[in-house]
Formats: sequence, structure tokens, C-alpha cells
Amino acid sequence: MISNARMYAVTPPLAAAWRALFERVAQRAGVALEYVEHTAPAPISALWARPDCGCVFMCGYPYACDPAGRQLLAAPVPAGARYGNRPVYHSEFIVRADASAQALADTFGGRLACMLPESNSGYNAPRHYLMSSAPAGAHAVYRPTAQPTPTPRETIDAVLNGQAEVGVVDSYVLDLFRQHAPELMTQVKTLAVTPAAPIPPVLASRDADPAQCERIRAALLTIHEDAEGAALLATLGLARFAAVQSDDYVSLVRLAQAADAAGFALTDATLSTQVPA
Repeated sequence: MISNARMYAVTPPLAAAWRALFERVAQRAGVALEYVEHTAPAPISALWARPDCGCVFMCGYPYACDPAGRQLLAAPVPAGARYGNRPVYHSEFIVRADASAQALADTFGGRLACMLPESNSGYNAPRHYLMSSAPAGAHAVYRPTAQPTPTPRETIDAVLNGQAEVGVVDSYVLDLFRQHAPELMTQVKTLAVTPAAPIPPVLASRDADPAQCERIRAALLTIHEDAEGAALLATLGLARFAAVQSDDYVSLVRLAQAADAAGFALTDATLSTQVPA
């Protein structure tokens, strides 16, 4: 079986820390796990479709759309106080630090850098949030970027390079950059934050050996009790891993269904640069 942390391996040192953490988990579980890279631009959906996943991060929204196709193991608990020692995260709307906008509504009509529709933090959650805060009668408040931005770093770069006025990024990803690349994060500011949502879980493929999966799950849930594991968790801005259930992720599907029912789009290429108040 394989392990992978591409979703949160956002810098080379962090990628190395994730690899070391999952190797430690495998050692404590007594299960052979081969760490694979599967770096961008390889589609992350191809990683999730592999039949040999044994300890792999997956976005919560596509998981919730097909929970029977995976074995849920655990979910990370970010160490920041705003997460309340829970396996949750947010989406942050960011702009350049020197942008004149002081509130999210100031940016309506501009270009939004977002991720693919399969992403909860980079598409699903912000779409629902915007639907609730958009002017009455509006079915979109942003235009798309000229080029897609399928990764968090590409989303941030689009904002910094002027390809988008606003970007939406996983708060835990941004916290990792704040911890390990503060010079990058001084160039952006956050205008709005979505409500907490269940954070992407670590899972295994449906056909993975259940007994081995149970040992991996136990190793994840106790890795904070291991000195080496605890040190790696600190590097990764995590307090621990927590037990989660498939029902915890049902709310993500409801967000998408509500936006679909309202006919609300995250971006619209035909949108005027002026959005009615």
C-alpha cells in the first residue's frame, strides 16, 4: 500500500516532514507503506482513485460524495487556537497586502483564483459562503482567472502576480506557509473566513486489508504520544490526529446542493465588473 500527503506537502521541507511522519506511522503500525510523491501537475483525483491507497489525504467533499469507496482512518487536528482542538479548517479569502479593499464586498466583480470543483476549501465552501453574502438576485460575484489555479500555491501566486484580485485557500495550508514561509504570507491579507468545516481526512482504498487499516488508524490516533511523532506533528502545525466518521462529512455535500439549487456559481465569465449592491 501507499501513503501520500500531497494536499499539505506545500514546501520541500514540509514534504519531507510528511514523509517522515507517515514512515513513523507505518513503523508503529507494523504495516509496509510506500510513500509516493504524485506531485502536480499530475491530477490529484488519479491518486485518490488508486486501489492501493493505505494512508492518503483526500479532500472531504469528494470523499463525502462516495464514502463507500474508501476506508476512513483519521483526520488531522491543526494546532492553532481557532481550530478549538478539533479536526476542522476554514477557507480564507486573500488579497494582496497592498490592496485597497478592506472588506470582501469591495472585491466583488473582480477575478477570483480558486481550485477545481472537487475541492471543498478552494471551491465548494467559498461558493456557499458567497451565496449567503452576495447582493440580492446575484448568481455570481466574481469573474474567473484566465488560467486555472488547481493548487493552493498557484492560487496564491495568481493573487500576487495580478492575475486575480482575490484568492481562496485552505486555512491550514495558509498556516503552514505562515509557519514555514512567512515572507510569502506578508504579501497577502485575509478579508474573510468561512465557517469551520471538517478537515480532509486520511483514508485507505476500499479493498485495502481492514486489519492493516485498523493498525494504521491506531498508529495515527496515538502518534502524538510518540516523541518522534510529536516532534514531526509540531513541524506540521498539528496537535494530533482525531477519529472521524463518514457522517461528519455529509455537511459538505449539503453546501454544494444548496448552491446548486440556488443556481449560484463561484465565478462567471460573463459577469460585469460592476456587481449590484
